Amino acid sequence: MADDVQHTMSLADIRKIDGMDNHTRASITPLFAELAAAVLIHDDTEKKRVRIGGMIDDAEIDYREESTTGHLVVSWYFGRTFRRMAQESNHWAILDRQAVFHLGSKYSVLLFQHIASLQNLKHKTSKRFTVSELRAVFGIPEGKLTRFSNFNTWAIKAAVDEINSDLTRLHLTVNYHKIGRTVAEVEIAWEVKADLAKVKDELDRPKVGRKARRDGTAEIPVIVFPASGSVKDTQPWDRIARDNAPRIDGRHVPDLRNLADTFRRWCGEKSIPLDGSSIEKTFTTWCKSYSAR
Repeated sequence: MADDVQHTMSLADIRKIDGMDNHTRASITPLFAELAAAVLIHDDTEKKRVRIGGMIDDAEIDYREESTTGHLVVSWYFGRTFRRMAQESNHWAILDRQAVFHLGSKYSVLLFQHIASLQNLKHKTSKRFTVSELRAVFGIPEGKLTRFSNFNTWAIKAAVDEINSDLTRLHLTVNYHKIGRTVAEVEIAWEVKADLAKVKDELDRPKVGRKARRDGTAEIPVIVFPASGSVKDTQPWDRIARDNAPRIDGRHVPDLRNLADTFRRWCGEKSIPLDGSSIEKTFTTWCKSYSAR
C-alpha cells in the first residue's frame, strides 16, 4: 500500500470479499467516488505537523468487456498522504515478518524479534543485558555454550552479523562491560537503516547467492528469472516489466503472467538460461519490444 503503484482488482475478485458480493458497476462507481472524496488528517504531535490529504487518487473503472463477458476492472492509486500513513503504520511490520522468514539461524530470529520489540519504544535506543539475561533471549539451555567466548562467537556475533546484513531493517552495535576481566553485561544498541529499499530488494531476491552477496565475495549478484508463474510483486522483474513493457492503450500494464510465460518461451527458443549472468539486462531489453497481442 505504501508504494506509488497502480492497484487493480476485477469485479469478480471484489465480489469474493465478504459483504461485497452484490456490487456492480453502478454501485462501485459511487463507492470509489466516496473514497476519493475522503479526507485524511494526521496530526504528528512529536513533529508538530498536521498532514491533510486524500485516500484515493486517479481511480478508473474499465468496463469495455462488461457487455460481452461481464468482466470489469477497477484500478486506482492511493494518495500520497495515505501511502505515508500506511508506510509508517505497517511497513516495518511487513519487513520484519519477511526478515524472520529469511534469517538463517534460530539465534538471529530470537535476537531480532526481541530488539524489534524494544525498537518500538520511544526514546530508547539501547539496552544492557546481563549474560544470563542474554542467554535467555537466545533460548540457550544450561550446559550449552558455557564459555563466554563460545557464546559470543556462535550466538551473539553470528546473530548480529546476520541482522546487520541486508535482510533486516535494523543495525545493531554491541559493547561489552566488564568487571575485571569478566564480561558482566552486554549492551546492544540499535538504529533503523537509512536505505530500507535495499533491504526490501534483498528480501525479494532469491536465496541463491545471498551468502556471497552478504560476504561481498560475489562481484555480480546471482539473480534468477522465475521458472513459473507471474512476475507480479516479484522483484526486480515486476518493476522492470512495469517500467519497460509498452502499456496497453497507453495506460494499462500488460498481464504479467502472460508476459512472463512469453519471455520464458522466448528464452527457451533462444537457449537462454533463466539464471544467466545477464538475464536481468536481457529481460529489460525484451520487455521494451513486448506486445500483448
